Amino acid sequence: MFSFSKQTIKEMADHCIAENPNEACGIILGKTLLDQFKDICVNKFSIDYKDILFNSHLVDDLKLTHSNIKEILTTLTNTETQINVLDDQNLATVSASIEFVCQNGGGDIAISIVKITNTAKSPYRYQMDPQEFLDADKKADQLGLSIVGFYHSHTHSAAYPSDTDVRLAIESGWTDPYYILISLEDMDAPVVRMYQINLDESVIEKNYSLNGNPANLY
Repeated sequence: MFSFSKQTIKEMADHCIAENPNEACGIILGKTLLDQFKDICVNKFSIDYKDILFNSHLVDDLKLTHSNIKEILTTLTNTETQINVLDDQNLATVSASIEFVCQNGGGDIAISIVKITNTAKSPYRYQMDPQEFLDADKKADQLGLSIVGFYHSHTHSAAYPSDTDVRLAIESGWTDPYYILISLEDMDAPVVRMYQINLDESVIEKNYSLNGNPANLY
């Protein structure tokens, strides 16, 4: 499950309120599950970062033992992983391990936000300043982080992607990161919801946690 800190949520909401009546927008930097997997392999098992690919075989390519794999999965899921699970789940590759972690409570982690200027300066749509976007992408690389999400506000409507939001997400090609919507219909209690937008135009709401605890979305 995707994890925010309460401070990150507050920073996004504060930015949106500050830009009202125009929509605000920004980027969320963090650690994907793959980033986290790589960090553990590098820091605990001295594996070269560039050798850890999505389809790398855990034993043949990365030379990990069952004990090493158990330690990685236990760390990422925050629960004890039994050795026999490794065989039962056929966790042979990095991608299979990440899928297992995702299904057992692990997820991407938000670290910080980067506020981006809405060059449209509109209450009804947003357009991220292209140079600021490139700068944020470079910052992510420099910090060893990834772009894990985008956020923007809806000043007069619910926290749900509009048809325009969906179209722009698909046209941009950025469908891996999550899309976080902050509704300011009630300025005293902004509503924050998160979505996955797919190339087939489907929109799936995703739960998230605050400091490791499930957020009350409703």
